[in-house]
Amino acid sequence: MVRITEAQAKKLGINLWRKSASGEKKPTKAKGRSRAKRCEYNFEPVEFTVRLDHDPKPKERPRTVVDRDILHSCFLAARGNVGAFMDMVNKKISRTYTPKATLDYERLVADHAKIAMAGKAMFYCPVETSLIFVLKGEDDIWPTSRLDGDADNLEKSVLDALNGIVFEDDKLVVKSFREKRCGAEPCVHIRIAPAKP
Repeated sequence: MVRITEAQAKKLGINLWRKSASGEKKPTKAKGRSRAKRCEYNFEPVEFTVRLDHDPKPKERPRTVVDRDILHSCFLAARGNVGAFMDMVNKKISRTYTPKATLDYERLVADHAKIAMAGKAMFYCPVETSLIFVLKGEDDIWPTSRLDGDADNLEKSVLDALNGIVFEDDKLVVKSFREKRCGAEPCVHIRIAPAKP
């Protein structure tokens, strides 16, 4: 497979618009601000439920830590030269990572999304989302404990998991509905549909 840039394609006279599985023309990525037309898009909604052994997980903040291996290699490479050691350490002493619990949860949601999207085209148009987070508890109470997670962080973890599977990027989400409730079994109900004008 040969990849060319948009500029190279233009020089060669190649049309970069291609048809999606739904038959609509799909624009390629362009430089600058490109916005979608406010119209009806021909995609069927996608709906699925992720059943969980535990409550839905909110998106955790990335962690930044001192990388001990890098610190050790800088120390050895500096060979006693404090100035060289400090220069090396200042450039690359830390690393940032996403906590494992968040990665595992997003991977679980992504796996369910892949199954739901089997044989379907990914959304490239503006979408509206409906996310219902069911946390374990009696259905006559609201999940408002600090341990239940913020609704926006619960939503963020799911939308990040759907990136590149259900839609090209979560920047395409123009309307969203989210709800936290309690129920007998923890789960997340997910519905993605083209945004209505």
